[in-house]
Amino acid sequence: MEVHMSKPKTRKARPLTKEDPVSPTDSVQARGKEAVGLAQHPREGSKQALVVGLLSRPKGASLNDLVAATGWLPHTARAALTGLRRRGFAIERVPADDGRSLYRIAAAEPDKPARKARTGRGRGSPKPEAQAAR
Repeated sequence: MEVHMSKPKTRKARPLTKEDPVSPTDSVQARGKEAVGLAQHPREGSKQALVVGLLSRPKGASLNDLVAATGWLPHTARAALTGLRRRGFAIERVPADDGRSLYRIAAAEPDKPARKARTGRGRGSPKPEAQAAR
């Protein structure tokens, strides 16, 4: 008896729209500058879209709410919050009356600039002092 360890491919392809680029190489170029600083919304019907919906409520959602709605373990729900933050969502943690934390998507501040990606010195690049000496 053979045992296959790979995941089944159950995700359905999303139909193309007019806004979608034609080729994969075009998508990187077309979305590169526009996507910086903007929240990238998850696919409709996905668990991440469900999480965004729960976080969009005025009261927000507790970690227990997210776990119950998605069926994820608590550490997975927290990782999803981190993933949404990295995708551009401003998620804030607010203390609840019972001592637990509530998470919600914060209202956008128009004058606050988007958080930039880290542009630190990479491996192998010269130190700033060495660059100044050149």
